[in-house]
Amino acid sequence: MKKLENISRQAEKIIREAGDLVRNLCHPKVYSKEGHANFVTEADLASQRFLLDHLAPLLPQAHFFAEEQKENHLHAGFNWIIDPIDGTTNFMRGYRPCAISVGLVENGVAVMGLVYDIWSKELFSAVQGCGAFCEGERIHATQVPFENSLIVFGTSPYYRERAVATFGAVKETFLQCGDVRRSGSAAIDLCNVAAGRCDGFFESRLSPWDYCAASVILKEAGALVGGLAGQSLHYHMPMPVVAGNHEVFEKLQQIVGKYFAEVEK
Repeated sequence: MKKLENISRQAEKIIREAGDLVRNLCHPKVYSKEGHANFVTEADLASQRFLLDHLAPLLPQAHFFAEEQKENHLHAGFNWIIDPIDGTTNFMRGYRPCAISVGLVENGVAVMGLVYDIWSKELFSAVQGCGAFCEGERIHATQVPFENSLIVFGTSPYYRERAVATFGAVKETFLQCGDVRRSGSAAIDLCNVAAGRCDGFFESRLSPWDYCAASVILKEAGALVGGLAGQSLHYHMPMPVVAGNHEVFEKLQQIVGKYFAEVEK
């Protein structure tokens, strides 16, 4: 663990420097990708190049699994799983929630997570077995009961065929919890659950770079995170993601399972 903690400290400096780079490209060129309203900017590409170049020497045997690569495969051993900007549409529009997300997986198990809020400059971090932190301060998930909980969610905007299931789950959740929110950055939403600012999260379909880093932070903060009921997280392909304190997690799995199970077939 000492080796991973040392790598994490070095990676923190790199991710902050990548954030500086992104902030200096606040009016970037924008390119369309496959799928509805799916974009990449020159800031995403610059951030990813910087991260790959500077993280590689920290762990030379590691592979990279990154959003703007053409092909991604999860290999045996270490894999950096990277989202150079989570919340690209927000970034393009000047709507603040967006982050750089860097996770490290060893033989299929997420062991390190760093999520850097580009605009607030908050860095969330965790190494497996060492606790979760925000700007060096220990963070913990809440114990708020479901009826009083604040739930954040995502709409899986690239998969419009999931809209009915998503908003059915949102409606049922809203009628039973305290209130709901939608920010446009899954990585930040998940970290806010870890930090006790929110109590639960769900989204019908996320890619590994959206949730890998945050999953370590959540677990180290005492929260639960997984897929549909009985489904553990994996990091090689997209999947549904549910997170929260223990009561909220179980309740959300019950609710979203009714809606998402059909679209997962």
